[in-house]
Amino acid sequence: MYELNGEEFFCPMQVTLHILNDKWKLFIVYSLLDGAKRFKEICDTFPSITQKTVSIKLKELEASQMITRTVYAQVPPKVEYALSATGKKIEPMVKAMYEFGLFYVKQHGCEKQ
Repeated sequence: MYELNGEEFFCPMQVTLHILNDKWKLFIVYSLLDGAKRFKEICDTFPSITQKTVSIKLKELEASQMITRTVYAQVPPKVEYALSATGKKIEPMVKAMYEFGLFYVKQHGCEKQ
């Protein structure tokens, strides 16, 4: 048995799914694989996600220590988000999901025209 923030889990896979419990968190992690980004850059990566959702998911990912938030003392303020050391551990899984998506769309004829 595993415990995280007062919740009990019976399997490490449950912990992973609890941390990355929706598609937008995975998209944000994916967008940060190539380095730190500012809020607007993350929003622009996936136009179908709202800024409010990005803000909420960034806070959740930061709380679970998957990303870091760096605030630079300058005017105007500059804030960057990046994968933490913990977040970088998920990179192979996210890349494998991307590769599977490529395989699937080619295999089943749903490629973009």
